[in-house]
This record gives sequence, C-alpha cells and structure tokens, in this order.
Amino acid sequence: MGWPIAFWKLPSSIRKANSCSASRKTKDKDGNLPMLHTTGQKPHAGIRLDAFEKTGVMPSLSDLFKMTHAKPDGTFVDPASEKLFNTVAARVDERETQLTQQSPDGLPVKLTTEEVDRIFEEVAPRKKGRTVGIGSVNEVARATSSYSSRRAQETSQMQARLDTQQERLDSLENLLDIMAMGNPTMQRALAARREALGMQQRDPESTDPVGAGTSGEGPSGTGYFDDVSLP
Repeated sequence: MGWPIAFWKLPSSIRKANSCSASRKTKDKDGNLPMLHTTGQKPHAGIRLDAFEKTGVMPSLSDLFKMTHAKPDGTFVDPASEKLFNTVAARVDERETQLTQQSPDGLPVKLTTEEVDRIFEEVAPRKKGRTVGIGSVNEVARATSSYSSRRAQETSQMQARLDTQQERLDSLENLLDIMAMGNPTMQRALAARREALGMQQRDPESTDPVGAGTSGEGPSGTGYFDDVSLP
C-alpha cells in the first residue's frame, strides 16, 4: 500500500475529509451552497499576482472574483457567485453614474481599482475575518503594491544609467568624427561600422547635430569639443 493511500485511511484524514465534504454541502441563510471556484488549489492571491505580472495592472477584486468563479464562456459556476458579482457591478455602475453627474465637465468617471475593491468588500460577506470568495488576497495586494513601487524605482534608476551611457557614446562618436575629418579611410571605416550596427550615418565634413558650423563648414572647433565628455 502506497503512502498516499495509507494517509487517507488514517482516522484524522477521514475526519478532515468528512468535515470538508460537510462544509461543501452547507447552505447559507439564503439557501445557497458555498461558492465554488475554477482554480483548483492555487490561491486567489497567487492568481492576482500572476495577472499583475503579466499585464502590469492589478486586477480589481471584482475582476479577480470573475476570473476565479466563472467558466471560460463567462458563465458563473454557481448562483451565489453570479449574484455577488452582479451586485458589485451594479453598485460600481451606480457610483460611477453618480460621480459622472457631479463632474463639472460632464465626462464619464471610472472608479479606480482601490475604489472598486472597497465596494466589493462592502458587498461580499465575511467569514472568519476573510472576505468570502477571495480569501486573504488583500495581504498579497499590499505586498504587491510595495513591490510595484520598488520596481518603478529600480526602472527609473536603470533608465538614468542608460541615459548616461548614451550621452557617453554620443560624445565618443563626436570625437571619432573629429578624428576622421580629412581622413577618407577612417571615414569609410566609421560609416561601415555604423551601418553594421544600424546607427545613423554622420558626415563630419558637412554638418553635425552637435556643434555644427555654418554654411557647411563642418563642426566648429569650440562648440564641438564642449560636447565631448569622455568618462
């Protein structure tokens, strides 16, 4: 007998299985069975985090609820889930209509994800300190918000470094153009290199976007060298 079979034959395992089975068959005060979901054992918090990683946008609790309680064709797996989703959607529409009517410019107003989440938490019942249908997903939402802020900061720092490197590369190209003036062989080598790298061709003998002289005289001495800053 394998260990999984032996495990489920233990008295403690049998009691737990019976308890879970009874919970699935227990109706609420409105006569509805517990809400079912379509995501197996994967936590809703993980599903919300996956959606954020893929799209860069945190889905609202209402969107997450539909992702985890509706079939691919959009139909909900049980009446209680459909009722909760529709109630939240109606409350959101009502609030957006109210805000649109109060808007000075009359433009349609859309609630933020945080505002939709608050409505969902107001409408959805709670059990053992958790919002029914989403579990402890809000804990991950807060952690993800912190992660998002940190990632934005890291992206900004990386962009600043890239900008600095680009400035240095531009300065080097300017210096190479100066060195190639009057040297056709070096000019051809530079042109071939830039073409191979997909870079914009530059003609130091005529004009240049940085420090160019007038009337096609080429780069002016002082202004051109002012922009050459090697690391």
